[in-house]
Amino acid sequence: MSEAPKHTPGPWAWFGNAGSNHVYLATVHHGRRYVMDFTRWGMRGAQPRFQPGRGVMVDAKDLLQFEVGDQTIVGIEAAKKDGSVYRYDVRGIDCADARLIAAAPDLLEALRQMVVNSEADGKQYRDCHKIALAAIAKAEGGAA
Repeated sequence: MSEAPKHTPGPWAWFGNAGSNHVYLATVHHGRRYVMDFTRWGMRGAQPRFQPGRGVMVDAKDLLQFEVGDQTIVGIEAAKKDGSVYRYDVRGIDCADARLIAAAPDLLEALRQMVVNSEADGKQYRDCHKIALAAIAKAEGGAA
């Protein structure tokens, strides 16, 4: 049996209210669990926040992984305290949902290639083909 995914199970959708300046990505079931939203970062910027576990949204700055230095360092405050991190260039965000979002273009391309290169192989192929076409349409903003 395969391991349960570490990311928030889908389906996901964007929600919010433009009048209150609050937009967020969340599940469409189970009480609308937050995947990502945004908060101020300084006077001019914003940063995403993620929910790496159940319950609490965490600022991306506290989940950052850095290009240089100790690769186990996570978060800007830990990086500032560690002498090996001498530049704050980001290589990733330590959260399964953030990784899934970053991988979305690769996943979409893999689905496209599967659809283009697959040979018809009975009902199982047709079911897989139908799922792949729906995922591509959803990723591209078409009907799911």
